[in-house]
Amino acid sequence: MDIETRTSILMDAFEELKKKWEIDENTLTVKEEKADILPEAKVNELLQLKEKYKLDDIEFLFLVGAAVGYYQGQMNVKNVVIKKLSIVNQFVNSLLKR
Repeated sequence: MDIETRTSILMDAFEELKKKWEIDENTLTVKEEKADILPEAKVNELLQLKEKYKLDDIEFLFLVGAAVGYYQGQMNVKNVVIKKLSIVNQFVNSLLKR
């Protein structure tokens, strides 16, 4: 396969991963078992994408790197949202105590 075709396949795999891993309200509250950085369920999804798109080791390594960055970004968003909600809760509680 030529480079353009392989690049297109790799980008398709990453786009599918992004759709599966979008943050919603449920992901903000669910705690998952983690295998190093990524939860086990996410690792299994990556392995499924490797098989589906027939990625070689270097392409899979690229996808894993992109996935880790994407997941860490989502977790940063989750942490910011949780902190903001905590601040709002503290403010509301202080108003209710008055």
